[in-house]
Amino acid sequence: MPELNAVRLIRRKAMLLAVLGILVSGILVALVTAVPIYQSSREGLERSTLMGIQAQGAALDNLVQRYEGIARQVTSRTEIRRRLEAYVDGQMSIESLTEYTAPRLADALGTSAALVGIKRLGPFGEEIVDEGVTAEVPEHTVLDELGDVQSRLVRFENRIVWRTVAPIWAEDGQRLGTDVLFFEVDSLVSLLERARTLEPSARGFLLDYRGERLVGVNADGTGLEMEKARETIAGELSRIDPTGPGVVWPELDGEARVLFHTPVGGGRCLLLIESDFWSFYQPVVARLLWPLGVVLLLLPLVAWLAARALRPVLQRLSEQAEELERSAGELRLAGSVFEGTGEAIMITSPNHRILRVNPAFTRITGFSADEVMGRPMSDLFQLDDEESEQLERICQRLNREHSWQGELDYRNRRGERLTALQTISKVTDEQDRVSHFIHIFNDITETKVAEQQIRHQAHHDSLTDLPNRASLKYRIGEAVARARQDNTRLAVLFLDLDYFKEVNDRLGHAMGDRLLREVAGRLQRLLRHEDIVGRLGGDEFLILLEGLPAPRFAGQVAAKVIEVLTQPFDLDGESVSIGVSIGIAVFPEQGYDADALVNHADAAMYEAKAAGRDRYRYFDGQSGQVGRGDSIGEAGRADEGGDHGR
Repeated sequence: MPELNAVRLIRRKAMLLAVLGILVSGILVALVTAVPIYQSSREGLERSTLMGIQAQGAALDNLVQRYEGIARQVTSRTEIRRRLEAYVDGQMSIESLTEYTAPRLADALGTSAALVGIKRLGPFGEEIVDEGVTAEVPEHTVLDELGDVQSRLVRFENRIVWRTVAPIWAEDGQRLGTDVLFFEVDSLVSLLERARTLEPSARGFLLDYRGERLVGVNADGTGLEMEKARETIAGELSRIDPTGPGVVWPELDGEARVLFHTPVGGGRCLLLIESDFWSFYQPVVARLLWPLGVVLLLLPLVAWLAARALRPVLQRLSEQAEELERSAGELRLAGSVFEGTGEAIMITSPNHRILRVNPAFTRITGFSADEVMGRPMSDLFQLDDEESEQLERICQRLNREHSWQGELDYRNRRGERLTALQTISKVTDEQDRVSHFIHIFNDITETKVAEQQIRHQAHHDSLTDLPNRASLKYRIGEAVARARQDNTRLAVLFLDLDYFKEVNDRLGHAMGDRLLREVAGRLQRLLRHEDIVGRLGGDEFLILLEGLPAPRFAGQVAAKVIEVLTQPFDLDGESVSIGVSIGIAVFPEQGYDADALVNHADAAMYEAKAAGRDRYRYFDGQSGQVGRGDSIGEAGRADEGGDHGR
């Protein structure tokens, strides 16, 4: 009897140990399976979010460069600067200077819809002109230390405006004064509002990191509001690295908010996106719920089945039965994860033939399991030579390393190209030989397309789709480098439309925008495929000509441009005629870098405009003046002034 009780006790203990072993094994397998999926999903979500925020930061940098470009254009007006030099030298009174400068700066307000106010200050901070909506300007001591154009957001009455401060220099390097320009911030509001695409409670901010001032969209989404940074993000501010993009998780004792950041404006500011932690990572948690839920449901059933199976044969086969039940539970768990995950999973042989795929693979690619079983990847996805070489390099790397992660381009069942964020891991047997490859990937095609669209918008003019100022400067710099290496010439043509302001005032801004698009179309049809035409802003365009045999060929192109643009434009039945003044700077004779070529072409354009318009002029690098060029359409233009209509 005691032996029987002992046997029964042993059986109960063995049964309990078997059940507990199954439960513990299932939990461990669930954790081992869930942790990599969670890590991959979280890192992918954060990576794609940072890519989007960096693209927004690039768009914001482009906006700042456009505003600062307008400021440099205003300060570089030659005749106005000469009058300021005369005032500094005591040859002109401040009243005369104000009388001459005010109407021209007022005219400059029309060059950009975002420009709402201009202040021109003298060398000692004295106010010369105050046009439009203006706010407070920096102290005189701050202006004296200003070496280049600077921009920042400032508070004006009940709203926020963008203030750009640009020093005015004489040709000998003397400080003549300062221009302070004020811009509307509607574009910044729309950029910050994009944060709500992450989740409804997300907010975007622009942080002046040194001044610790935070600018964000107000509650009704119509404007900006400024507040102290430490009153809003006090816990996270000290943990932000301003030198690069990143993500800051909330502290355990703080509010559950996750913070993404990327530097903008040359490192002077940070673009911040603040989101509710649980709302942002909800997709990652949701992806784990299905496999974990299946595990939790299966564990009690597996434990009960194990107990029933072990009772008849516990004395003889307890160890074998326990091992079999544990293995069965692990297989069920692995199968549930394989079938239920939202990421595509593909298992291939060592020679890359497909052995098995999950339902997510069919949903993403369109191929059913029967269509792909046993087929090689290269045959299935119709990889071209370059992609096949990439796959071969990946295979060579997997021979040395355990896994590979990156982007691969496939074609789905409809023949459409898709970009996958993929992880490839190899499985080895007991002899360390490769038995299988496991491929896990997500379709990120839409994310890549959105990224390309944002990058295109950051480098092209929104009205004409021509390269913008930043893109033109980069392309001219590359062209100059090629010309230096090949010992060839290139030319920069600076175009300013004449009488455009009259058309804009008479027919309205909508017709003016349409006229600018028509001008861009004529220029693109006139020029060669290798020539570059872009829009600097307002009614100013720039043409880059490479591979010129001689400088005179630039003049021939300028003459054709004048001939084409002086032909009447048909705008909804309204015949509109304009003119164009062109300045030419040739590399290397008239400028040795991108900035010099653009500035010299701009100066030559002013001389062409002053000479009667509808003509072109070369910049003369010897005398600092411009050389004469041929003119077209001179009749009826001789009475026009040099600065009118710019």
